Amino acid sequence: MAERSGSSVRSIREMERGRVRSPQRRTAVLLADALDLDGSDRVEFLAAARTVRLPPDGPDRPERPTGAVPRDVVPRDVVPRDVVPGELPSAVRDLAGRSGELAALRALAGEATAGQTGTATLAVVHGPPGTGKTSVTVVAGHQFSGGFPDGQLFVDLGGAAADPGGAVQRGDPGGAPVPGRVEPAEALAGLLRSLGLPDDRMPASPAERAGLFRTLTRDRRLLLVLDNAADEAQVRPLLPAGRHCLVLVTSRRPLTGLAGAVRVPLGLLDPEPGRELLTSIVGAERVAAEPAAAEQLVRLCGRLPLALRIAGNRLATRPQWSIARLVGQLRDQRRRLTVLTAGDLGVRAAFEVSYRQLDPVTATAFRRASLIPGADFDAGLVAAAAGCDEETAGQAAEDLVDAGLLLPLGDRYRFHDLVRLYAHERLAGDESAEQRTGAHDRLVGWLLHRTEQAGAMFSPGARRPGNPFDDHREAGAWLDRESGNWPAALRDAARQGWHADVVRVARAMHWYSDAATHRHSWDEVFSLGVTAARALGSPRDEAVLLNFLGWARYYCRERNADGLAALEQALELARRIGDRREEAWALTYSASIFVRSGRAGYAVDSARQAVALFRQLGYELGEATAANVHGSALAALGRYSEAADVHREVLEFYRRESGLSSTGALVAQAATTMALGADLAGGRDWPAAAAEYARARTLFRRCAATFGEAGAAYQYGTALRELGEVGAATEELRQALALFAGVPSPWWEARTLHALAALAGADKVGSADARLLRQRALDRCGELDAPEARSLRATLLRELAAE
Repeated sequence: MAERSGSSVRSIREMERGRVRSPQRRTAVLLADALDLDGSDRVEFLAAARTVRLPPDGPDRPERPTGAVPRDVVPRDVVPRDVVPGELPSAVRDLAGRSGELAALRALAGEATAGQTGTATLAVVHGPPGTGKTSVTVVAGHQFSGGFPDGQLFVDLGGAAADPGGAVQRGDPGGAPVPGRVEPAEALAGLLRSLGLPDDRMPASPAERAGLFRTLTRDRRLLLVLDNAADEAQVRPLLPAGRHCLVLVTSRRPLTGLAGAVRVPLGLLDPEPGRELLTSIVGAERVAAEPAAAEQLVRLCGRLPLALRIAGNRLATRPQWSIARLVGQLRDQRRRLTVLTAGDLGVRAAFEVSYRQLDPVTATAFRRASLIPGADFDAGLVAAAAGCDEETAGQAAEDLVDAGLLLPLGDRYRFHDLVRLYAHERLAGDESAEQRTGAHDRLVGWLLHRTEQAGAMFSPGARRPGNPFDDHREAGAWLDRESGNWPAALRDAARQGWHADVVRVARAMHWYSDAATHRHSWDEVFSLGVTAARALGSPRDEAVLLNFLGWARYYCRERNADGLAALEQALELARRIGDRREEAWALTYSASIFVRSGRAGYAVDSARQAVALFRQLGYELGEATAANVHGSALAALGRYSEAADVHREVLEFYRRESGLSSTGALVAQAATTMALGADLAGGRDWPAAAAEYARARTLFRRCAATFGEAGAAYQYGTALRELGEVGAATEELRQALALFAGVPSPWWEARTLHALAALAGADKVGSADARLLRQRALDRCGELDAPEARSLRATLLRELAAE
């Protein structure tokens, strides 16, 4: 019917359901033609389509030429005032989660009924497809329709209708009409008929129709709903003139060109309202019987009202199904959009409407942006995927936001999960395998190259020429923002066998990893690098990356044994190929693990060898790093004064021009200050130790090194406890616990909880709190399998048994 009549499917559906009582005459004629009606059937059909219309003029009224309503004639003799249209469709009964939006529209209705503005009050309810814009607007209209006694008008503008032939179309008031779109002249004719104007009094020109509509509405109290608007040009001629009129426009776009409009955005439902909507459709008993499955269903539907309604309808019509069964179907991403179809409702169809209206460049950007692996992205990544410049990509992304196919996130963008699946479908359906592969490889290659450039800015003595980043701070900010994209690109490159690229990127990440120790999965990054180096047959790269991997395992993941295993491989390989620098690094990192695991004698020996090797090579930065570990090893042997002297000397080096980036130098100073604090604490000089820990915490905070700051806060808290400042110590340890939880670091969480338990247990009132803290510490120890964790677990069990 839609194809034969030129009407939209939605318009026909609304008539069939009785939501449109008085279709426009032109629409009725087109439908009669599509049905091949003639004779009495045609007369009866057209008469039934006009349920609210004036009777024909009486025999004594002089004939007036069609379309000849003079502008100087007051239309009181043309349109009686007793015609009160009531065209709002039926309201849904199970609207959920939209109380804020309804309140905003109710407030606007109050302004309109009070006539607070000099013209009609205008609101644009906008949002992505499937968010329920029409439902919200119609419910709102019914709620305050009593404030508009002269009637309620409803027009479906068909702005989201797609060309049945699949051609990309945009509305152009000066050109040919877009199929399915209601042009302003046609909409005005319908509005005038709804107000009682006979067809033979209808002005011919759009301008005269608009003028007559404004005249008729100037002193009326009307509610006008303009549903599904495509753009501003479609809406402006339809605005009434009366200051007691309220116009509610729904659109996928915010229609920013409409002056004076209040915009009410509709987004996704929160989880609880999503559950309420599902419950209202399938029944409270079924949801209560499977609460976990219901929660998963809301999540898999992306909290999109249309998707939830479809899922609910499928379950409502299949009472023998469990909710878990539908959840199982939706878990298959390849089938999810197909499963989310019920009758004439479909998520895919809602997205299709917007997609078919995109221009070719924007459509390409939409399809290829689905290749971006992370949850959010910027215009640069869109450009890399689409194969265009960044300015073009930025404009395409903004157009996609306006079309409801991308969600804005500050200066970045993200897909709704279901829209991403649809974009993947379109990529597979609209582009060849060669085009898809080219777009994918271009995106991955761009990400790898940019990641390597960003990491290089942290290398000692880094220079900017040829690098897109102004300094290491800008580079670090990019790496943090794109943390969902560049690691995924590295994995992808490893799977495809781009070994040289993987090695280059992994090596470039080393100095950045020192400044961002717990923000990324460094063990994975460097493990991929080791594998790639072996595939290339490059033992030198393998030795370098084994050292990086050993560091990541013990320092970032607290897996001392695994870290030492990687470092032993690095040491053996470095000695075999004669790479003394990597030999020295392997010895340095191994010494750190020996300190951590209570083997201070081994640590002193390894650190001394490393210092000597670095000194022979003339590599001051390496020598300072190894000396730092040597100092900590001496402290572990109880030689605190010697250790403090070493650490003070190293601290002076880092305060001079070390070649590190400013952030790297701050991290090095903070770590060395922490080590100096430990030396002083070992010598029982608690005031001096507390001062160094506080200084270290400040340094770590300045360079946003959360794990380091947490460690400094922990040590500062223990020093304050030794000084008898229990309240200050407790507060500092609580802050340390929150920081460790954010990293996360189960081992240090357990140690901090144990320290807090000791403080709470010192007070009988707090004994219950102490037990709870010890139990939490025991739980965190259960996640670890290291000698120190086993020792703490045994201590906690003894303390709990003694309480």
